[in-house]
Amino acid sequence: MFNLKKKSHVSIEINDYVLRALVMKGPDFAQAKVFEVPLPPSIVEEGVVADDMQLFDIFKEHQHNWGGKRQNVRFFVPDSIILLKSFEHPADVTSDKLKEFVEMELGHSVHLPFQDPLIDVYDPEEGDGQAMMFAAAAEEVNKFIHLFLDIKMEPVVADIRSLCNLRVLDHLQLLQPDKTYLLANWLINELSICIYSNGQVDFMRYQPINTDLALWRGKQKINEQVEFTFDGEPEDYRMVITDQLLELDRIMNFFRFSLHKGEKSVDEIVVMGDNPLLHQIHSLLEENLAVPIKVVDDALIQEHFPGFKAKHASLLGLALKEVAK
Repeated sequence: MFNLKKKSHVSIEINDYVLRALVMKGPDFAQAKVFEVPLPPSIVEEGVVADDMQLFDIFKEHQHNWGGKRQNVRFFVPDSIILLKSFEHPADVTSDKLKEFVEMELGHSVHLPFQDPLIDVYDPEEGDGQAMMFAAAAEEVNKFIHLFLDIKMEPVVADIRSLCNLRVLDHLQLLQPDKTYLLANWLINELSICIYSNGQVDFMRYQPINTDLALWRGKQKINEQVEFTFDGEPEDYRMVITDQLLELDRIMNFFRFSLHKGEKSVDEIVVMGDNPLLHQIHSLLEENLAVPIKVVDDALIQEHFPGFKAKHASLLGLALKEVAK
């Protein structure tokens, strides 16, 4: 889509409550730096831009930390607008022609819930007449692209968070080819679920978490990072998290029995994300689900990426993406 012009780049994550930027000055993460900015309510909602002008002002205020004008930018497509869908295709359509086939068949044999989608396709098993595609609403992605262009920065990559998480897990050597993994990425107010096996994404789901972000206080630290604490009733949030645990159990049963007729199931759950209560969530999962569970915590990330934390895992995966020049 775009051309990469230099080795330095910035990877940016924008949630409903925080903006993070990982600035790479070269290929070595030892030279990288993370900047974090708490976001006021209602600027970003479910990962998509709700107030362009306020977000533009924040971009303008902080872009000097990100490398200035003409810096290459990588960012996430909001999880809430991503759709993973299987589709059928004629046997004579080869893998390299699948995207062209989908574009021609949109509105005919291939239907999506939004207009003018951005799509990417892959073929897990060539020759079986079935393939998969990622699709997203172009309008929402273009809002981010235009905001970066407005501050004279150059968007080069729009990637999917789940794929970035898989990339960093692969870098950490946590994925085995003969296992099926459920990645549960926990933010404060959303949960993104991805089931991965045999080198392919089999399932994706976005789940909003019902919590009032006004009760979460972001405190800016002197190291340019933000720490969040919950001012509400802890038991209320625990109940909300418990509801999501039940949903995880339902998804695993759906994956095993409805999608794979009992012949395939989740072997391990990987817990990730920037939720400040990640370890408590890990404990709740272990108490309630009969599946081995691994948590990507600060200690694990710092072992491989000194100076970074668990909340930076997705950004690290985005920065690790290889981009053709």
